[in-house]
Amino acid sequence: MASIWLLMFVVLIGVAFWAGRLSAGAGAAPPVVAPAAPRALAERDTFIEQLRELAWQHRDVSPELSTIIIDEITTHHRRLSSGPDA
Repeated sequence: MASIWLLMFVVLIGVAFWAGRLSAGAGAAPPVVAPAAPRALAERDTFIEQLRELAWQHRDVSPELSTIIIDEITTHHRRLSSGPDA
């Protein structure tokens, strides 16, 4: 009879141990995503600058659309420049 109690006690300790390990990881922060490569960021910035120039050069075709495009690029650029707390 004592051996059954001892066996149940060991099994309960094992279950409690694994339950604690599983619950400890439940509230953990998500893994950090690696930042984009500097070359990819430079290519993106170059592309965005080309879009801005294109909108400015062809503003006579559609002034409203060119203004919207330039404003959106400028607003997004300011938001990125000011950091995540802006």
